[in-house]
Amino acid sequence: MTDMSSVPDKELPFFLAKNTGLGTIKPEDDLLHPASFKGVNDDSATETQYFGFSIPEENIHALTYCWWHPNLKIVTGGLFVFQGVKNITIEAELCDWRTFMSDKVLAKDLHEFRFENGYGVKIIEPNNKFHLTYDNAAQKNSIDLTAEAVLPAVMFADGNHFEQTMKMKGKLVLRGKEYKVDCYSVRDRSWGKPRPETLMPMPPMSWMVGTFNDNFSFNCTAIDDAEYNHSIKGSLKMPKEQLLNGGWVYRDGKVGRIVKADKRVARHPKSVVSSGIELHFTDEHGREFDMRGTLVASCPIAAWNNTWMVINLMRWECDGMTGYGDNQEAFWGDYMNTRGVL
Repeated sequence: MTDMSSVPDKELPFFLAKNTGLGTIKPEDDLLHPASFKGVNDDSATETQYFGFSIPEENIHALTYCWWHPNLKIVTGGLFVFQGVKNITIEAELCDWRTFMSDKVLAKDLHEFRFENGYGVKIIEPNNKFHLTYDNAAQKNSIDLTAEAVLPAVMFADGNHFEQTMKMKGKLVLRGKEYKVDCYSVRDRSWGKPRPETLMPMPPMSWMVGTFNDNFSFNCTAIDDAEYNHSIKGSLKMPKEQLLNGGWVYRDGKVGRIVKADKRVARHPKSVVSSGIELHFTDEHGREFDMRGTLVASCPIAAWNNTWMVINLMRWECDGMTGYGDNQEAFWGDYMNTRGVL
């Protein structure tokens, strides 16, 4: 079995580091964290700012991203907006992603920046309110959105990663057609850790979030279990105690760290895209939740060549309520070769 337990937490990218508790966010955490990279010599040292938005009734989903590599002094990012299920990234109706930009584009820190492609974010109020804009007249694509916090941010115990439920409002113009945006989304920020391109002999990993209303939102990051995914064979199998990387649930005024989770994913036989998810988890307060996710929209993203990632918008059902949110999944070569797809 693959055993990650012997790897020091400080050497793991955030998505493999265990969430062993919850911390506290500070206003300055919405700015860059250069001091956090002291002693992180890896070229893949990473700081990120992620916002997303969706229009579920139109099968539209979007990812916007700022990815700083402080040791390389470069920035990667931009946005893509897609409608329905896409097989390759550039099928997205809006795909404008720059891989190599000088970090001079962050001269004003994250207070306000504008990428070479026109995508920009301005902090209106740290930890609370942001303005996202983009305009490409030639392709008739643009966004003008306000992101405003619905719930307090949830900081992981290591102090290097937080997530926060937002309300996204404003306007999207996609290939000349205007849409109103009024949705929930869970943003995240990460810093102070490497994000290595190392080959990882491990099963698929899912970053799952969903929001049902102003008082009910969740995040759960979990790896596929060989018991339910029979494509996972031999050394790719991981111990059950390593399959949950962590997460949280906020409901009725109380946030709780997820301490136990069971994820079962339905994938098309000729694809790795999740058509459906059954997710059961328990938080530290003993509350149990049963989620049922159904695919609404999907598009892969070319983060780096040694991994394949897909961004899915899921419709979540729980306790008679309907919500929406991301299922962002990562796949590595050993699993894909074993499975015999793509």
